[in-house]
Order: sequence, then structure tokens, then C-alpha cells
Amino acid sequence: MTAQPPQPLRVEPLNPIHLAWFPQLQTVLLGDWLARVEQRFPDLLPCRSPRCFIALDADGPLAAVVVQPINRRGSCWTLQRPQQLVRESGHGFRTVQRTLLQTVLQQGDRQVGSWVIRCPAGDADAIALLRELGFQPLRPFQVWHPPANSSAPLQPLPQGLTWQPINRRNAQRLWPIEQGGCFSHLRQITDRHWLDLLDRRGPGCGVLMAGDAVLAGCLRLGEGEDQHTLELIRDVAWDPRLDQALPQLLRRLQRQGCVAGLSTALDDAPMAELLNREGWRRGEEQLLMGRSMWRRQTAPRNLQLSRSFDQVLGRLRPQGQPMPSPSLGRR
Repeated sequence: MTAQPPQPLRVEPLNPIHLAWFPQLQTVLLGDWLARVEQRFPDLLPCRSPRCFIALDADGPLAAVVVQPINRRGSCWTLQRPQQLVRESGHGFRTVQRTLLQTVLQQGDRQVGSWVIRCPAGDADAIALLRELGFQPLRPFQVWHPPANSSAPLQPLPQGLTWQPINRRNAQRLWPIEQGGCFSHLRQITDRHWLDLLDRRGPGCGVLMAGDAVLAGCLRLGEGEDQHTLELIRDVAWDPRLDQALPQLLRRLQRQGCVAGLSTALDDAPMAELLNREGWRRGEEQLLMGRSMWRRQTAPRNLQLSRSFDQVLGRLRPQGQPMPSPSLGRR
């Protein structure tokens, strides 16, 4: 008796029918509806809402992936790692992942020019799959988890330093620091503006100010499984005032219970030393990968500027009679 081939896969946007199997996606459905409205009126509504896509066969959903724009232009979207909804299936999870991601990338709106995704640096299978889909490594990060308990007392910040919520004024001052840690190719893919920092506000987020200067900042990393992870950024040069200010800020975040982890640059040795000293535990290394679909725009050739060799060399021809050439032969 021959085994029956697996049923064909298909990918659909999230709709109310899928909630009969997975009611936990109810909150994502509202964002999916809003995202469709934003994509229909891009000049009126900035792109902010997430969308969800489901991979199914005849027996029901198999996996889901949530995508969300990372800028208000909607030119760059981030992919969350696909979630396996059903453990037993005739299809391998890698096949389901590839079909789901490939379909989502092809169904992107015309204004979507690039995609980014974070994955564990030690997950060789996930990295290999993303490379097959056209993603390239962009930047490594280190995740840190707060200590189990901290009995250190809270103290005020050093004199002259303040912790402010993110607003339009300090977001413009934080913007050069956020961009300073990204090379040009990464900035081109993400295509962000300083206004996009306002969409990364949340519990625990803020800016460490010294007068009108910004020393460091905490930004919300993303949605879904990363919604309780903050990205801690600082200027390229290490400011000695951070040695006194950051421990107090980290203790405040821990007391508030609003952060499950911190994400820092993998090569930030001074920050790693400070977090180790404060009892933060080193977690997984993450790799930010990107896929750009921008095409080089070649300007059409101007036929009026093209000339033949005869026209160009004609100006070099003497207008009078040619001069006789000397001869070395015998007369």
C-alpha cells in the first residue's frame, strides 16, 4: 500500500475563520485589518499595523508569521520567526516555513522595498533558509536577561543627568546616535526617519540626557515575542558618566518589571562589562538579516548626445591642404 502524498499547501491572510482554530490570534486580526486600510491609503495613513499570514492544508492551519513595517513610509517590513501551530503534519516544518515566507515576500506591496528579520545566530538551519530566500547578515546583537533579584537600593541619577520619555524633541537628538551604529547599507535597507523613533516608545523606554545632549537611549525592539525586549543604544564614544547612570536606570527597569531582556551591539565591550557587573545574564546572540528588493534605476540613453565617430573626428581634420610628409627613401 503506497503512502498518500501530502496535501498541497496554501498561504492566506489571517481572517475570522482561522480564529476557530487559534483564538489567541484575535488581537492580531484587528491589526491585520488596519494594515490593509493603511496600504490602501498610503498618503493619508502611515504604515504601523502588523499583518498575519497563515499556512494551511486541507486539515487546517500549520504555521503563522506576523509582519510589520519598521518605518512610516512602509518601505521596509520586519518578519517575525514563523510559529508552528500544529505539531504533526505531513509536511516538514522547513517546507512549511519556506512556503510561508516565500509567499509573504512575493505578496508584499509595491512600495515594500526591503525586509529584515532577527534570528538566533546559532540556528544554522534558520540562517540557511533565510539565505536561500535572499537574506544577508547585517548586524549581530547580544541579548541580556535581568538578574533574578536585586536588593541594591535605588539612588538618584548623577547631578546634571535626567531620564526623559521619548518625545519629538529628544528623538531628533537621539537620531544621530541610533544611526551611528548602522553602516550605510543597513541604513539604506531600513530607510528610517527620526519620526520612526516615536513609534518605538513603550514601557521602560526613554532617553538619558545631559543638558541638551543625549548619552544613551532605550527603544522598544519590536512586537510579538520581542515586545518586552528593549534595545539599549549609546554614542560611539563611551561617556564616563554612563558608569554611574546606567546602573541606576537598569535597576529602575528591573523594579518596574516591564523588560524581559536588553539587546545591545555584540561588539560593545564596555556595555557588556557593565551589564555583567550588574548581574545581568548573557542570553542568545541574534543576527539581523536583511533582504533588499530595490533595483538600480538606469537612466535612459539620450540619443541627442550620441554622435558618430565621423562627427567627432571631423573636427580634427585640417581645413586646408595637407602638409607633405617627409620621406626617408632614395630620391
